[in-house]
Amino acid sequence: MPRTGMFPGLKRMRRKTGRVDLYWVADEASVKAGYPVKTVRLFGDLNDPQDAESIANRCRILTAEMREWMSGTEAARNTAPPRTIAWLCDAFQIDADSPYHERRQATRAFYDQNIKIIRATVGDRDFDDITGRDVRRWYRNWRQPDGDGGKVHERRAYACIQTLRRLFSYGCELREPGCFEVSKMLSEMQFSMPKSRKRRPTYEQIAKVRDIALHDSRILRPSLALAVTMQFDLSMRQKDVIGEWIRDGSGQRKGIMDGEWRWDWGLTWDQIDSDWILRKPTSKSNGSEIAEHDLKLYPDTIELLKAIPRERRIGPIIIDESSGKPYRREQFGRKFREAADLAGWPKGLWNMDSRAGAVSEAFEAGAMAEDVMKAATHRQMSTTMIYNRGSIEQTARVAQLRIARRNAARTGGGNTPGNTSE
Repeated sequence: MPRTGMFPGLKRMRRKTGRVDLYWVADEASVKAGYPVKTVRLFGDLNDPQDAESIANRCRILTAEMREWMSGTEAARNTAPPRTIAWLCDAFQIDADSPYHERRQATRAFYDQNIKIIRATVGDRDFDDITGRDVRRWYRNWRQPDGDGGKVHERRAYACIQTLRRLFSYGCELREPGCFEVSKMLSEMQFSMPKSRKRRPTYEQIAKVRDIALHDSRILRPSLALAVTMQFDLSMRQKDVIGEWIRDGSGQRKGIMDGEWRWDWGLTWDQIDSDWILRKPTSKSNGSEIAEHDLKLYPDTIELLKAIPRERRIGPIIIDESSGKPYRREQFGRKFREAADLAGWPKGLWNMDSRAGAVSEAFEAGAMAEDVMKAATHRQMSTTMIYNRGSIEQTARVAQLRIARRNAARTGGGNTPGNTSE
């Protein structure tokens, strides 16, 4: 269990059912002074390192916001030593005008995770003392495995560099002395990008997870079966299928709420018309791109959708059976992994790879690249090709076409396409 001091304001409430709910609670003095945010529901498992890290970051930020409100001064908001990386980290996360608050929840979680590493390892460094040699040394240290024989953290190191660039870019916005020089230096430095993922599930592997979610007594999650099937059939992102929960600070409490959290971006029944045509704004494009699919062309998806009673066809399509509400990302991830393990998926094959599996299957089936790009709602072909993780079947088809052309040239007396003789 993590140390209590890592989670300022965290309270645990045990229900009669034995379930333990987590809350951030404002201190008594702030509540008496009229601080408007008294409690905030927190989600996740403190015994899970990633969940614990996310909860700790949220507690720290909520506590800083409360202290800022109480003091009304800039100095009290950011107590880290000025002109240090730690100060810049806090400014980026806490300042009301920071672009951090304009980003989607997943992006903020990405920043939070990397900022925690940066702050803990190099937070005390002064802007004026940072050189390129320092940054390259930090990068090497961030890449180091956690223990003997562990995996090299290429993605973690590269993500920290990208976040460091964003931090100093914000420092430039603040016109903090020293930030311009460091930001320029970081823009000129190059680091090896992490290797792209190569794994992707096949249709047979997806079907196995679906079957287990529908029929295995250890899982029995029809919602999981439908979500996994739609992700693969429609080459959709997990967020665009199950949605996400974000903290709503507007006070308007519109849509599906759970305390101060609002559900967004997931599939809803009003996005499917009477002819089973799906039109879904995508989260990656902030709604500017629309995924359009004729669901009647996908037997697995349409069968699962039609199995849902008509009276239930309102609101979110994917509902967590245990809560009666759309899934939390962490809960969906745990249940998916349970089903994937039972289905015999390798540990290194993830649900996020389903989108690559869909794109790869389309290319292997001979689909035109432009059509695959449209189906995946990509704006650039280069992005689509990143998701194309097929190789043997596609290279074999190229080989067959080339050999067929050579054979035609031999039997046709040299009059091959693109090569005429007088």
